[in-house]
This record gives sequence, structure tokens and C-alpha cells, in this order.
Amino acid sequence: MNNERNNGYTSRTERRKIEEELEKRNAAKEKELEVKRQELKSIIFDDSPSKKQKKENVYKRELPKNNQTNFDEETPKKKPTIVNIILSLTMVITLAFSSYLIYDSFNQVDQVYQIINAIFIFITILVFLIAFKRTYHYKKTKAIILTAICLIALMGFNGLVLANVISLPKQSSIPDFSNKTLTEAIEWAEANNIKYEQNFEYSDNISKYNIINQDVKSKTLTKNIDKINFEVSNGPDYNKEVLISNMEGWNIDEAVKVIDENFLNNVTVNFEENKEVTRDTIMEQSKSGNMKRNDAITFKVSLGDKEALKPITLKELKNMTLFKATLYLNRNAIDYELKYEFSDKIAKGKVISSSIKKGTKVSPGDKITLTISKGKKIIVPELKNMKMSKVTKWMIENNLKINYSDKYDNEIKSGHVIEATYKKGDIIEEETTIGIVVSKGKLKMPKFNNITDFKAWADKYKIKYEIKEEFNNDIKKGDIIKFSVETNKTINPDEGIIVYVSKGKAIEVPNFIGKTKSEIQKTCNQLGINCTFVNEYSNTVKEGNAISQSIKSGEKISKGDSIQISIATKNKNNVSKPSTNNSNNKPSGGSSNGSSNNSSGNNSTPKCKQSSYTIGRDLNNIFNAGGNFSSTKNALESYFANKLPGVTLIVKEDSSSNASSGSYISGVRPGSTISCPSTVTIVLAK
Repeated sequence: MNNERNNGYTSRTERRKIEEELEKRNAAKEKELEVKRQELKSIIFDDSPSKKQKKENVYKRELPKNNQTNFDEETPKKKPTIVNIILSLTMVITLAFSSYLIYDSFNQVDQVYQIINAIFIFITILVFLIAFKRTYHYKKTKAIILTAICLIALMGFNGLVLANVISLPKQSSIPDFSNKTLTEAIEWAEANNIKYEQNFEYSDNISKYNIINQDVKSKTLTKNIDKINFEVSNGPDYNKEVLISNMEGWNIDEAVKVIDENFLNNVTVNFEENKEVTRDTIMEQSKSGNMKRNDAITFKVSLGDKEALKPITLKELKNMTLFKATLYLNRNAIDYELKYEFSDKIAKGKVISSSIKKGTKVSPGDKITLTISKGKKIIVPELKNMKMSKVTKWMIENNLKINYSDKYDNEIKSGHVIEATYKKGDIIEEETTIGIVVSKGKLKMPKFNNITDFKAWADKYKIKYEIKEEFNNDIKKGDIIKFSVETNKTINPDEGIIVYVSKGKAIEVPNFIGKTKSEIQKTCNQLGINCTFVNEYSNTVKEGNAISQSIKSGEKISKGDSIQISIATKNKNNVSKPSTNNSNNKPSGGSSNGSSNNSSGNNSTPKCKQSSYTIGRDLNNIFNAGGNFSSTKNALESYFANKLPGVTLIVKEDSSSNASSGSYISGVRPGSTISCPSTVTIVLAK
């Protein structure tokens, strides 16, 4: 029995040892298999071409039975989760946004900033995608960490830019010139080669010569504009109407506030002794209600009991306005006299100095002399040929007013002064108005396709022109043949332009004399001309035959032109009244060489030299001559005959007018454009 126990014990021990040995072998085997699995995975997920064969072999290799993986079977694809879908959409949207940033940067001031931000975003996405792919099957923390680092870098960059620690270059853009001086605006425009114009408007809020508004928004890229217009303050409008209350009974200090708020600049304050009314109280006001700012207004203010007035310590009067200084002296019954001097330091209308220094005791009845500034003593420089920006700057610095106009000039550069109302060396005061004519540069001949556009352009720029009609077999009637100035060539505004207009194909007028009316009409129909007939008594020509024609045979006319034929009649009662205006019976222009045609008949009306005329300013000389009705009428008729041939003038009288005889009442005026042929009427007083 003991042996059996011993044998049994021995068996259990040995069995335990065997089991331990088997466990060790299985653990080693399992470890070996795990290593092989990892190697196999690295081979499987390696996309390099060199590993293709290994993969194929791996897929065919049998693994131990305890490993259930079968590489011969297709590995089932993992379905995308909601998180992965959202992540993918986020990436796509972010990439699209970064692309938009780059595209939009071309129209942004901070172009470099936009591009760097877009690059940062792109790199962040790229890093995330790479890290995510590399770690997808077992670990995702790397992707998160790398992405976070990129995002922190992006936020840090933006923070440094916003804090102005990092300064990035910007594209040139339009600044906001609101309330800045015109000088600053002009200097900027010239530095950036931007054309500019300034329009002056009155403003109560913006200082004189400061910018009120601009027609191009700030931060607009300079590359996107050619010109900018500035609305410039001309200070308060003193002709503006304001509503002023009746301030009788008010303290004068309250009235002064109203005066300042409404920019009243023609105010007189008189102090009078009145023991019954409280001192500084307004007793009378000369004007109230609606009035202009520069209208004269006077206040009568109580001085109180003059004997009760006490001496005062004179305060600083220097730099005080004349109105405020005299108000201070008057309300303290101190007499004063004024003298005026130029000053480079003290603004016009302010006190330069006083004969009694500040801090001095002065009593009622004492007298003080105030020296008032006339402003700068301004010596006019040579303005001709000066650049307008320099002229403007000079005027602003010297508080001068500008009366600006411009015109084309072939000698003076664009933006330079052609002429000014004051010459070099003239001495002027501040607020003097100077007339300036600025050059628009050389006037170039544009290209025109029709006469209407040309006339509109010529009238706009006040270019003299003459229209000459010529026959042309190739160009349709009414179309432009050529100009005396070639396209893009410089025009001399004083010489003007000749426009050659086609009269169409030339038609030679037949000889109708002696032919019957029906024969003539047939010929006219064939030629395309308009024939009109009048009856004329004749005892020598056969009745029904042509006696005369308004246009001689052999002369040239255009298709559609009219010609009048006189037909013989033996019946004196059947005579037609001849036409008094044959303007429609003849060609309206000159011959092929530009000269006028002479027509037969009794028509004495001069032919049109052009299709329209612009009446010159010299017509005013006739109206301003001071003659009577007859002399003015004769002068007008002579003027129209010589300068406006083809235009019929009718002068009417107006006996009801109170104007002097011969004075202009109504009708055409200088600058008016009238067609030819036409009839105009001028009414004169009689």
C-alpha cells in the first residue's frame, strides 16, 4: 500500500513537471507565433512593390491550427463610422476654405497674411492625414498630437500678427482720408500715381480744406482704381439761412453760444447804461427768425449802473477773436481802438497784442489799443506752369480761396496751371479768391463712327468744328468720310476740326429747259431726286414746257435733294407764287472741293456752310452796345448774314417791356447750337 502511495505521489509530481514543461513550451510557441504575426502584418500593410511576392506567399502559407486567421480569404473591410465621416467632411471643407483664402488674398490688403494662414491650415490637414494613416490600426494619439501642435502654431502666428509683434507686408490700398487735410490726400495720390479731383462743399463740422468724403472706399487696392474724387470742406456756408430766436431778456453769454453754434459772422454788441435792467441782459435785438449767417444783427445790452462798475484785472487778449475781445472790453466799459497788421503766427481776425499787458488793473473809461491780425502777408509766386498739387498746398497754407476751372492745352502739361488771376509779386491777404485755370493736357482726337457722337463730344469740350459735305460714291449719305485731324493726333482747340461728311453718290442735274412736266418727272424719278413745279407766265415759251430750274444743269446734287422747275403758262391767273426759301431745293453743302454751289433763280438766301452752328459770345457785344431797336436789329441781321449763312433771322419787337429800346428779351443766346438751314427768332424791346 505504501508503495502504491509512493508510486502515486511520484506520478503526480512527474505529471506536474510535465504540465509545467508543456506550459512553458506553449508560451514560447505563442510568443514565437506573435512575433510571426507582427512580421506578417508589417509585410501585409507595406504597399511597396518589393513586398508583393512576400504578400502572395503569406496569403498561401498555412498557419498553426491555434491561429484562426485565414489570409486566403478576403479581409472584411471596416465600415466607416460617423466620426470618420464627419472628420473627412471637415477636412474637405477646411481644404476648400484654405484654397478660398489664397484666391481671396489677391483682392486683400493683407495678402501675405492670408496666404500664410492658408498654408498653415493646409499643412495642419496634411500632417493629420499622414499621421492618421500611419497609426490607424492600433494607435491614434500621434495624429491628435501632431495636429494640435500645428493648430497651436497657427494660433500663435495669428496672435503675434494681431499684437504687431510680427509685421507682414501689405498691398497698397486707399487710406481713409476723412477729416484729413487736402494736402495729405494730394501728396498720397501723386506718390501712388492716382489721378484725383477735388470738389469743394460747405461744412459746419469739418474744418476748412479738410476731406469730408471720398468716392472710393478705404482699403480698396490701388491697383483696382485709376481716379479718386475728394469732397473737400470749404468751411461754413455764411449764406445759409438759420433760425435765430428772439433773445431779449437773455444773458449775453447765452446769446454768444447761439452766435457760435450758428456761425453768425456779422454781429455787433452795444452796451448801454441802464440802472433798471440787470447787467449783461439783452434789451434789444435788431433781427430774429429766418436769416442768413452773414446778415447784420445788433444786440443792445445793459451795462447796469456804470458808476458801480469796478476795476478789472486784464486777462490775456492775445489770440482772442476780435468779436470776443471787444465784447469783453465793452461789457467792462473799457474804451479801445483798433489797428491792423500782417502776422505769420496769428490767424486773421485775432488779436496780435494789446497796449496794456495782461494782469494790469484797468478801470472803466480807460483806453486800450488792440492790434488785429490781417493774416499772412502773401506774395504771389509764379503760378503759371506750377503743378496744381503745389498750388493747392500753397493756397491751403495761406488760407486762400480757389476758383478752379480746367481746359485742354497743348503746351502746358496736364495738372499744371495755365493762367491765374494774380501775377508773380502781387501782395494779397488771406481769404482772397484766386482764379486758376488748369491744363487737362493735350487733346487727342478720338475715333467716331457717326456725326451725332462727334457733335456731342465737340460740344462737351467746346471744340470748334466745321462740317463740309462732299460727294462720295463709296460712303453712305450722312456718314463721316474723314476728319481734318487723324485719330489719336493732337487737336488745337483754337483751330478747330473740319468734318467731311458724305453727300452720297453725285447726281448730275439734267437740262430740263424746254421739256414737258411729265418728261421732267420721269427723269426725276429715275434719278431719285425730288422735283417740284411752279407755274410761271411766259408769252415766248410753249405752255407746259420748262422755263427755268433752281439748279443749273451740269451741277451735282445728291439723291433725295430737291429741285424746283418753272413751267410756262399763258394764263396769268394760274401763276404760282415762287418759293422764298429754296433751302430744300438745293444741296445743303459745298461741292466736292468744299466750295459752295451757286444756284440760279431769285433766291438770295446764303447757303449753309455747315449743318449746324454754335453761336459765339461776340453776339453779346450787339446786345450790350446800347443802341435802339433799329440799330440792334440791323446789327443782328448783319451778324447772321456774315457768320451764320443759311440761317434765317426774324426780329420781333416787344412794346410791352419796360426795358430800354433794343434790349434783348428772348430768343437764341451765345453758346446755343442751331441747325442749318433753320429759322430763329429774337425778340427785342421797343
